[in-house]
Amino acid sequence: MLSAVWLFYRQFWFFTNVVSWGGWLVAQVPLGDDLWLLFGPLFWLKLASFGVVWYFMHIFSRQKYLFYQNMGHSIPRLFVGAFCLDMLLFFGGLALINWLIHV
Repeated sequence: MLSAVWLFYRQFWFFTNVVSWGGWLVAQVPLGDDLWLLFGPLFWLKLASFGVVWYFMHIFSRQKYLFYQNMGHSIPRLFVGAFCLDMLLFFGGLALINWLIHV
């Protein structure tokens, strides 16, 4: 399952990461205690960016879903898995940056 989610996520990872890191930069790069206040808005920003990805993939790339459906994966399961992977990578990267700055 993880390899299918990774393959699916690679199609739009650049867009979601640009939106996420852009949101962090627009918030003036908070670190430390200020970072905790930004987790909620960044979560909703990521969720909205996944909604945009879902919409455009549903409109323009429906035939790509057939590959994953033939492997036995449902579309909602792929999106939930990709969202969780994206959250893990982004917030893990933020935690790493925060740790490196404070060391």
